[in-house]
Amino acid sequence: MKKLLTVVLSMLLAISTFAFIGCDAQKSDVVNVRTKTITVAYTDYEPMNYTEDGVLKGFDTELALMTFNALGYEVRFKLIDWPNKYNELSSGTVDCLWNGFTANSDDDGTPRSEIVNFSYYYMENKQCIIKKSGTADISALSDFAGKTLAYESGSAAEDLVSEVEGANKKAVASQMDAVKEVNSGTCQYAIVDLLLASRICGKGNFTALEINSGYEADAEYYAIGFAKNEVGAKLRDDVNTMLTAFSKTGQLKELAEKYGLEKAYIDLSNPEA
Repeated sequence: MKKLLTVVLSMLLAISTFAFIGCDAQKSDVVNVRTKTITVAYTDYEPMNYTEDGVLKGFDTELALMTFNALGYEVRFKLIDWPNKYNELSSGTVDCLWNGFTANSDDDGTPRSEIVNFSYYYMENKQCIIKKSGTADISALSDFAGKTLAYESGSAAEDLVSEVEGANKKAVASQMDAVKEVNSGTCQYAIVDLLLASRICGKGNFTALEINSGYEADAEYYAIGFAKNEVGAKLRDDVNTMLTAFSKTGQLKELAEKYGLEKAYIDLSNPEA
């Protein structure tokens, strides 16, 4: 094990820089000549994966690049509709789902671990309610009755929304679309990831938005999803090895600090503990 870790850490030290070319909202390529290619599925979700000045950025974006470059892969990113994530993965159009993917159950009660091979948990999150300043706070799910509520279809938010009765629910393609519904006034509330809400509410184009007070959802955990087959299991194991190595070298912590996620990331120095 010590010999393996030494080799892995040597690889990490050798890989010090990487850059994007031809990056747009649909796909970005890494400047690297490699013989293997990995396609990473993502949605627009700051601070995990988002485009700024024509460049794809974010914690998950950089961590995917660090990880797969160290494993010898060229990395391509594919913007997908999140509700289609399982079809994208099972059909082979993408190799993994790396986009703040919550390792819980779908709204039909099926554990996601039965559908995909999950990596180690690497980030803690929870669902939260966002609204415009001055809109009444929600203290219980029953308070949504008679109100408009946006959420991302196929997301962890959908699980929570399924418990809501009497609301006018609007399913949209992404969390950012749910945010925009509230920002534009077409919906009064949205349920989104706390990590996203903390990043954007009260800032930039979303100065009118705030996180609801008085209701707190249970903790969730992000993991990377791979195909439910031998190839996916092998890729998951390789990625887990790199995540552990990045924790040991402090690179995972540094990346989390870069995106303001130092309180949410999970130290994987000893993942079996």
